[in-house]
Amino acid sequence: MSIFDKLKFTGLSINGIQSVDEMTVYPIVGPSHEEIAKPHTLRFKRTSNYGTMVFENDDKERPAIVPANIMARGPSAQDHAMSGAGIIEKGKSQSFDTACCIQQRQGGLLSEKDIEHDILPIGLRKVFLDPKFRGEKNMSRLWPSITTWLQGMKLKDGGAAHLRYFYSDPTVQKQLEDFSAEFEPMGNQIGAIILFCGVPVGIEIMPSVEHWMSYWKYLIRGCYGAELLRLKMTNKLQSSILELPKIPSGLNPQDVEVFLNGYVQDVTKNIVPVLDSLNVISKKIMSSRANLSVDLLKVGNGGGDLIKYLDIPVYLSVVL
Repeated sequence: MSIFDKLKFTGLSINGIQSVDEMTVYPIVGPSHEEIAKPHTLRFKRTSNYGTMVFENDDKERPAIVPANIMARGPSAQDHAMSGAGIIEKGKSQSFDTACCIQQRQGGLLSEKDIEHDILPIGLRKVFLDPKFRGEKNMSRLWPSITTWLQGMKLKDGGAAHLRYFYSDPTVQKQLEDFSAEFEPMGNQIGAIILFCGVPVGIEIMPSVEHWMSYWKYLIRGCYGAELLRLKMTNKLQSSILELPKIPSGLNPQDVEVFLNGYVQDVTKNIVPVLDSLNVISKKIMSSRANLSVDLLKVGNGGGDLIKYLDIPVYLSVVL
């Protein structure tokens, strides 16, 4: 039984392969869930207190989801990150008081003006797989992990648990933007399996193509790209680049498609069994009157968030 079958996803398939340097992405295509509010209707409003993030759903007909571990960064205020995924009822605002401050020595509350978003890198997301840690109302609890995550990169402004030191470094910024531009979403894509050096490190599935288009850059840049770059900067990554095949000359477009599909199927044979062998444990941690619920997953040595609508899975974010 595949990992997607275990989680009760239907209609999913891998379509193609993208590979740049040590990262490989298998795009996932599948059905869109129109019962979930579109991403543009979800707005980060403010931090009402240190450790509390407020979001608003402008859609008065459909509930909205807040992607797991999304960050909000703004000028002259304390940057924050969600401890997991969130759900918001139609036309409502919701405060999440288990968020984390991600700057050790910065004051000020965020407003919705001039906000940048990203999603926490893998190494920091894994800390929230502990239900007790995730549920704490302690704004500073992520600082020790941020300090550890930043070690060894020799950033210009080091010395405190400021995640901004990484994301605002000019060299880092350019590398992340260049890297994320290499992975363009494809038609009908709603998710991806992400690998470092041929090893699966994450699975992401969004409710719709629109959600994928909106949030993929945060994932590829702020989460997976950031983690890959950190591993490179600290010499913790053994280089292993997937060489995509050269297309034989003289093939017509139909034959090219057959050739590439055969290659994808061949390399996928080594990945799918690894994912399908992972044990999955699910525990409901949040629900709403809007028929949405959040499950905290343990998947092998990793885990993440699964959101269901009327017991049908619509969102998955797992780091491995």
